[in-house]
This record gives sequence, C-alpha cells and structure tokens, in this order.
Amino acid sequence: MKQIDILTPQGNLSDIQKNPNLDVVMNLFKIPRAFTVSGFGDWNVGQHSFCTAFLALYWARFRGYEESKRNELMVMALTHDLHESATGDILPALKNSDLRAQLDEVQQSFLSSLQVEEKSELKVDLKILDVIAFMYEIQRAQTINLEQKASLQSFFLTQKEHLNNYCQSHGFNDVQDFLDQLGVFKSVTLSDPGESH
Repeated sequence: MKQIDILTPQGNLSDIQKNPNLDVVMNLFKIPRAFTVSGFGDWNVGQHSFCTAFLALYWARFRGYEESKRNELMVMALTHDLHESATGDILPALKNSDLRAQLDEVQQSFLSSLQVEEKSELKVDLKILDVIAFMYEIQRAQTINLEQKASLQSFFLTQKEHLNNYCQSHGFNDVQDFLDQLGVFKSVTLSDPGESH
C-alpha cells in the first residue's frame, strides 16, 4: 500500500502524527462532519468527539464501571476520531479496505504519540457511544422542508435499528433503557423546518 503524505497547516502529516501539538487537536473543531458537508446540521468533529466522551461518562455510570475503566473509555471516546484533524471526516461508504487501513494507521500513530492505548474490551462500548452521538447529531439537525424532515426521521430510525442490532449481537440488551435515561431520545420527531435546538 502506497503511503501518501498530507500537507496540513501544522506541517506534513508524517511529522505531526508522531507528535501532534495542541493546534492539531483543536483543529477537530474546524473539521465539519460528513453529515454536515452533506447539508444537514452544523456539527464538527470536535463536537462529536466531545459528545461521545460525555456519553462515556453516562454509559459508565449506567453500567457500573469502575473509575479506571470509565476513564479509559472516556479517553478512547475523546480521541477516537483524532486522525480526522488531518484527513477530514470521510463518509463510510467511500472507505474501501485500503483507505480504511491507511486511516487506521494514521489514527494509531496519533494515539501512540499521546500514549493512548485502545482497550480491545472497550471497543464495542465505544462503537455504541459513537452511534448514539451520531443519533443525537441527526436528531438536532435543522430541516428546511417536510420532505427533508421525513428523510432525517427515516435515517434516524435506521441508525437506531443498527444500534439495537449491534448491541444485541454483543450482549448489550439494555441500550433502550440507557437511551431512556439520557432523556433526549424519547421522541424521534425532529425539529420542524426552521426550528433550532
């Protein structure tokens, strides 16, 4: 697989991924989510990462995790899209196996430089929280007409079904209880056109 270097405002990717400074990390708040690029909402990768990290706090409390496990999950959640500071957020449908491998390599480089170790036993938890954060983002997207609103509602329900199937396949059968406790997913009715949260 050919290695492609990327020029970023902070320097060449091959250099910054070995020692990302604070500019690199904070750049996450300037990178739009692919969902935003598609014309929905206004979230950036930093907001998504921050939301996922806070969800880790709620999830750890809900599941009764010890403090050390909670903290590991929070750090994983906060840094799970760190590579996107340099690569941007790419729609999953566009990621072939070679691209995924390259993105994983960049991500691992960033994590290693910050001495963050991804715990394999928490990767399922992280995936669950990542999807929930995306559902939260979808539910808060503004719509400009009823057709768009209906499309977003359908997309939200698709993500919720994906979440339920994923959780059940990994033995997490109480995700709906968790969503109910969060208190923000009681209704799948999205914002009316022009209405903001």
